[in-house]
Amino acid sequence: MNFSKAVKALLLTIVLATTTTFAQQQMQMPPVAPAENVSDEELSDFVNTAMKLQSIKMQTDQKVVAKLQEEEISIQRFQEIMMSQQNPNANIELTEAEEKSMTVIQPFLQQVSMQAQQQQLEVVQDSELSQQRFQSIAAALQTDQELATRVQKLAQEMNPAGQ
Repeated sequence: MNFSKAVKALLLTIVLATTTTFAQQQMQMPPVAPAENVSDEELSDFVNTAMKLQSIKMQTDQKVVAKLQEEEISIQRFQEIMMSQQNPNANIELTEAEEKSMTVIQPFLQQVSMQAQQQQLEVVQDSELSQQRFQSIAAALQTDQELATRVQKLAQEMNPAGQ
């Protein structure tokens, strides 16, 4: 199934924001400094774990899109409604059917998000990396171009078909 980039970005933002919040609440961990001196073995573990996390994200995306289709709300309209809920200045009119659908979709989103968070936490815990080390490598990818290139190359080697 082809999802638009905007939908992927929105869903990823939802999942990552709730995952980060959940992880911080559960672990009470302070902010993590970017990793230095990442070994090839750590990088391999990181990429393997990240690929599993991406798989969970894709499954979550599919569940959300299926629920939207079931509730007969387009992805674009759902985005508009969700964005209006984040913006107090937005003035968006909902139909009665949309209001009813949103009362079904929002609890569903919370449930799916919590399930994804739990799965993601388990994946990281089952990896060879500690949660803190995983997060520090992820943080380093934001600023360390050489590390980002290594991750991209390794990911392509581990998943040549781009699946």
